[in-house]
Amino acid sequence: MSSSREKNQVKTIVMTAFFAAMIYLGIQSFRIPLPAAVGTPFVHFGHIFIMLSVVLLGTRGSMMAGVMGLLLFDVLNSYTHAIPNVFVSTLLNCFFAGTAFSLLTKKANGDGRKEFTAAVVTAVVYGISNVVIDFLWSTCELVILGSALPAALTAELTAIPATIINAVFTVIGIAVLYIPVKGAYRRVMK
Repeated sequence: MSSSREKNQVKTIVMTAFFAAMIYLGIQSFRIPLPAAVGTPFVHFGHIFIMLSVVLLGTRGSMMAGVMGLLLFDVLNSYTHAIPNVFVSTLLNCFFAGTAFSLLTKKANGDGRKEFTAAVVTAVVYGISNVVIDFLWSTCELVILGSALPAALTAELTAIPATIINAVFTVIGIAVLYIPVKGAYRRVMK
């Protein structure tokens, strides 16, 4: 029995590393830069893979995969200044989304359609959480660095469309990928 438990632990570790790699590649391989007064926002696939890790690995596993994948991207692409924001926001986003998915799937009671709906609704929760946390963090950061609050708010309003586009992109990605990826994940984890 412990052999079976150890085998499942190894599979879980491998899947967490796999999702971390996919999150990294989802940003590294596909980036569309968007204009903004502050920062260098871009649309990418990374959040779709974080959301897939939320619905497949759970809250803790998605936190690990999300932090590893996003921080690896930041370190390798000279975004080290963004690490505190990325670290905190990833933990919070995965916590909120993971909690929502857990509650919604309990209500689904094994119904595949309701679980699909739960995954899409959870992606919406993740997207909203990401937009709010990013906006608040970045605005506070600008104020701490010396900007007046109205100037910081104005600057962040120009950067937030990229986060909103990523949120919409994530919801669409989950709607398309949840069922096939969930099936593949279950086959691998048997």
